[in-house]
Amino acid sequence: MENQVGILRKERKVINLVSAAHFFSHFFILTLPPLFLTIKEDLNITFTQLGMMVSVYAVGSFVGQYPMGVFADKYGPRWILICGILTVSVAFVLMGLMPVYWVMVGLALMAGLGDSVFHPANFVVLTASVAPERSGRAYAFHAFAGFAGFAAAPIVVDAFRVFWNWHFALISVGCLGVIMTLVLISNKDLLIGEKKRSHLDQVLAPSGKPAQVMGVLEFIKFPPILILFFFYVAVALAGSGIQQFSPSALPVMYEADVSAANQVLFVYMVTISIGILAGGYIADKVTRLDMVATVGYLIGIIMICVVALKALPFIFAAAALAIAGFMMGIVMPSRDVLVRAVTPKGNAGKAFGFVNSGFGFAGIIGPLIFGRIMDSGQITWIYYGAAIFMGLTIITALAAGRFARGKIIY
Repeated sequence: MENQVGILRKERKVINLVSAAHFFSHFFILTLPPLFLTIKEDLNITFTQLGMMVSVYAVGSFVGQYPMGVFADKYGPRWILICGILTVSVAFVLMGLMPVYWVMVGLALMAGLGDSVFHPANFVVLTASVAPERSGRAYAFHAFAGFAGFAAAPIVVDAFRVFWNWHFALISVGCLGVIMTLVLISNKDLLIGEKKRSHLDQVLAPSGKPAQVMGVLEFIKFPPILILFFFYVAVALAGSGIQQFSPSALPVMYEADVSAANQVLFVYMVTISIGILAGGYIADKVTRLDMVATVGYLIGIIMICVVALKALPFIFAAAALAIAGFMMGIVMPSRDVLVRAVTPKGNAGKAFGFVNSGFGFAGIIGPLIFGRIMDSGQITWIYYGAAIFMGLTIITALAAGRFARGKIIY
């Protein structure tokens, strides 16, 4: 039997490996937006068409997440995760090599299908490998790595664009993903599912009764998970405009250059990441997770409206976005703890696959909404719209908290 030190060391290795994969998942998502202005000029297309490309990516992710969660529960997450990251990587390499709009749209769909594996497979591995009393911090670090990927993408991709061109940027991102694929293959024995976890009991649930694996259709009608799905949709819509279109909106609103706007987005993502780390501690200590969301998003709404009003210089708008990012980050670990708490054992892949497909669903319509706003010239509504969706997130969080409060296990 492994001693405690050995168990903790193995858990850290698993968390680091899965979090690195999550970093790339989020890095891939924000690879295209920093290149929007350059691609638009080079291919002579509209922001709506660019939004379509991102939406198609989201379609692939949305369609694939729940089936991949089912497969991860049944067959294990190892090769599902490895094949997923390789698929996304190859898609970006091909985008750089074949810069034709409709070809790129098809490759975006391919990339989205590859991206659909990350959340269900990663959470199956974490649930199988990390003890429940440490799972909140594990989820927080996993989320932190993802948003670190969001933060890194605008800077790294823009650097490739500045020193070479957007074609080379896409090819380079794909090659980095191939390297990460090789890292996963070399550590594949750590990528276990719930059926193979070694130091936690997989036969008995906390109540002492046998754990029940729910059916595919039965699970999507499970009320707590259904409510949390809509919460995830609202969260994704709240952040979609800011994350996808700030590099294009801020230069118009504040007469800043594109690189400065990408740097602001970088800071915004960094503050989300810092907020996530703080939120991991809060999620382990607070039972009213819905109130954490309410306070965090109320402050976020105020800060986002400061940006939209254009009443302050660019530097203050950047600071407001940073504060909003921090408050949004604080909320994020609570959602994963809540999903874990209400999910019957043996269903982690289905649970996280289904609720995270809410991100994909919102990603389908979000870029189209905000792309149309950009084309209309009403640029400030990128941020007013984000604030409205954030308000809807509060309503959904309160509903989820009321329904699931009695089911949370600490």
